[in-house]
Amino acid sequence: MKMAVVTRFLQLALLLAPSTLAQSQTLNLEAALARATAQAPVVAAKAELDDANANLQRVLSDPLLTRPNRMQAEQRAALAQANYERALAQAQSSIVGAYAQVLEAQIQVRLAQKALEIAARGLEIAQIRQRNGSGTALDVRNAQNRLDDARSNASRAEDGLALARASLRSLVGAFAALAPLPNPPAPTEASVLQGLLSKNPDLLQARQRAELAQLQVELLDPSYAARAEIDAAKSRAQQAVAGSRELERGLTLQYDSLFQNLQAAAKALAVQQAALANAREALANDKKRLDAGLISQLTYLQSELSFIQAELAAQQALGNYFRAYYNLLAGGR
Repeated sequence: MKMAVVTRFLQLALLLAPSTLAQSQTLNLEAALARATAQAPVVAAKAELDDANANLQRVLSDPLLTRPNRMQAEQRAALAQANYERALAQAQSSIVGAYAQVLEAQIQVRLAQKALEIAARGLEIAQIRQRNGSGTALDVRNAQNRLDDARSNASRAEDGLALARASLRSLVGAFAALAPLPNPPAPTEASVLQGLLSKNPDLLQARQRAELAQLQVELLDPSYAARAEIDAAKSRAQQAVAGSRELERGLTLQYDSLFQNLQAAAKALAVQQAALANAREALANDKKRLDAGLISQLTYLQSELSFIQAELAAQQALGNYFRAYYNLLAGGR
């Protein structure tokens, strides 16, 4: 009986080991992005891609292969590849956004806790001043209100962090902690936009319709097709080409907008990183002044608050840059 209990315990331990391991690990962005392949849209797109490629091989091996069948099989495989790449890019974009949100929420919690600490110290000071006659009961009530507001803000910040972590877990699974975002990728050159545009599944599908319509025209001959049928096929081909060009124009504007967003995010990041460096230097100077007795503990706490605010602004700017970068790769939403 004891041996059966021990055996069952070992079985449970083995089953729980992966989950326990995941909970104890620190997740970095690279590992988080690698989990994008497990998301349902990506899995479905991969299944279609595999089936389309297998179908293409079957079609190409057919000794009675015709041009339309070959073109349709090739088009399906190409479109499936583009759809898979977009599904993967969109999944990665979602993960990046959720990952950055957790890091930002963590700093927001620290910021709220520091504000709570300052509010509590403010109430203590107001009470001391009331006792020694340099403050009033109204000052104490105002300080108490500020403390209550700070507690409420700290609670909301904790809730926001819990929500952000839950959102990321829904995308990548369990994790204990997050590593900081890595150095941001270099801004994409404008010349890359044409390549991204050409891989857009919507544009590719429109171009394929035009290509197939043109093939239908080529396959018709006056010897066996009526002039009306040929004219109708030409009209459909012209409409398909016009539709493809109009879609390309719209998508070009969309990609240009996404590129401009990335450029703006890069500039904002540089500004906030410089501001953070200045805030770090100011905090170091205030620490020296505190140690020398030149400023109060409350003043130094406020300096710490300003530094955390600068940290949050820099983290948000970094997150926005990553979001803009991956959103561009995904072609927007």
